[in-house]
Amino acid sequence: MATSRRIYIVDDDSEIISLMTTLLEARGHKVKSNLVGDQAISEIVEMRPHCLIVDLMMAAIDGYALTAELKKYRELADTKIIMVSARTDSIWSEKSHAAGLDGYITKPIDIATFAKRVESFVA
Repeated sequence: MATSRRIYIVDDDSEIISLMTTLLEARGHKVKSNLVGDQAISEIVEMRPHCLIVDLMMAAIDGYALTAELKKYRELADTKIIMVSARTDSIWSEKSHAAGLDGYITKPIDIATFAKRVESFVA
């Protein structure tokens, strides 16, 4: 079992949030989430998660704009950021790396490996 971590999920799909939350909580992690990126900012700063999982394509603010905003907060300097997206073309993972993100996971997520992949970024 991995060390328990604080993880925050931002995705505009409540079903994927529920699935990710279930998988991560089953491994002992504390998980919070929000469906709207710009509404999540104050909660994320307050929580100071070890890991932030962000959907690339969202209505109000996309994952890159949200993470750029969050990188302005000193208190989040050690937070690992993982982008999740249905976009499987390698250009998206390369763009995520160039934006300073720590990982990229494609959807649909693999329920057998998802939690361990997340843990590998915050080990």
